[in-house]
Formats: sequence, C-alpha cells, structure tokens
Amino acid sequence: MTETNVQVIEPHHKKRIVLIDNLRGLALIYMVFFHFIYDMAYLVPTEWGRAALAANQDIVIFDTASFILLAGISSAFSRSNLKRGGRLLAIGIVFTLVTAFIFPGQAIYFGILQLLGSCMVLYGAFENRLCKLPTVVMLAVCAVIFALTFNINDGYIGVKGVFEIDLPEQLLKNNLLYPYGFVKGGYASVDYEPLLPWFFLYFGGTYIGGFITRHRDSLPKFCYANPLPPLSLIGRHSLLIYVLHQPIIMGVVYIINFITKI
Repeated sequence: MTETNVQVIEPHHKKRIVLIDNLRGLALIYMVFFHFIYDMAYLVPTEWGRAALAANQDIVIFDTASFILLAGISSAFSRSNLKRGGRLLAIGIVFTLVTAFIFPGQAIYFGILQLLGSCMVLYGAFENRLCKLPTVVMLAVCAVIFALTFNINDGYIGVKGVFEIDLPEQLLKNNLLYPYGFVKGGYASVDYEPLLPWFFLYFGGTYIGGFITRHRDSLPKFCYANPLPPLSLIGRHSLLIYVLHQPIIMGVVYIINFITKI
C-alpha cells in the first residue's frame, strides 16, 4: 500500500484575513511616527519637529479614521466586544491619570483608547439587535451622521461651506460633555477623539465587518496572503504596541535632546 500526500486546504471561513492586520499595522506605524514628531515639536521642542507636525495634520486625520474604521471591522470578528471594550476603557483611564500627573499640560482626556473602548462596549451591549439591521441602510445612515458631526468640535453640525448649524450654548458652557464632542474654546487634550463623530465611523465599520464575515469564501486570495509577516504581526498586536510606544518614544526623544546639547 503506497502513501499519498494529500494537501489539506483550510476553508476560508477558518482563515485569518491578514489584509486587515496589514492595514492596521500600516496605520499604527504612521501613528507611532506622528507621535514621535509631536514629541519632537512640544517636549523638546525643535523647529523641524513643529514643521513636520504641521505638514502631517491632514494625514493624521486620515490615519486616525482608518484606525477607527478597522477597529469597527475587527469588532465583527470578536467573541466579546464588551470584554475588549472594558479592557480598553481601563487602560485609557490609566493613561489619563498617568499623563495628568506627569505631564499636566500634555494630559490625555478621552483619547483613542477610551473612544474605542466606549464604542466596543456600546456595540457589544446591542450587538445582537444591531446586526439584524440592513447593512446598506445602516452604512448610509452612519456616513451621513459622520459627515454632519465631523466639525462638531468647532461648535456646529453640518458640512463646512455648505450649511452650518451652531450648537446651543448650553451644550458648550462647560466641558462636562467632552466625551461626546461638545467642548468650549480652550479645551486641551493631547489625544482627543470624542464619540461624535468617530462612533459612527466605527459603527459603520462593524457593518462592513459583518458583510465580510458573511462572504469570506468569496474574498480574493490576496485578503488571506501574508507577504509581509512583520507588518501583520504589528497589526495583530496593535494594542500592546500602542500602549508601549509612547513611553519608548519619549525616552528616545529625551536621549536625542540630551545628545544634541552635549
């Protein structure tokens, strides 16, 4: 009796969609770079750091949007968004306490970790009901609300240059509603990503993720390919890298500052 080598092909629905990891890895790499130039602009500070920061203001908005959208897509694959969200919220609160104590003028109030944690908890609490709503309709709703609330931090809803509706003064008289995006002039937070408008970008991502899970067997092969293992590894461990990168960057920045002054 002769042996035959049979190649076992893993079904697509059991494979990891590496493309999502790669995109998340790219977004995280840029975010680390942006935080580096931010620290060089304000913690040292340097003129080239401030110039680089100014040149990247628009790019970082796109990168942040990509990161949040990918988080929403990934939530469709999670077994427990409530658990993941609670963990992120806890880490975000620790970030706030530590930065407020060590760098009072550079503290983080409702940064991206608290945003994503809140989004995951909200989505996880109503996930079973939300996933039954029509995908196309909900994507359209999320897109419209995201567009209308994108400039809410500037005190209005609407599309800039098309129509603008000023927010009631009652919402802006203090900063108690800052997690929702209602802030008065002078509010300061190094990393500030409020629920409006970002929740609706994340929320839209969950419907994209749901669509992907229902059509995994129809996805192109490149979605499962892993041409850059280091990049996908970064994407898979984005939370750990995000938590650790800023203290490391700060250390590097201070070392650079020390060496240049010798």
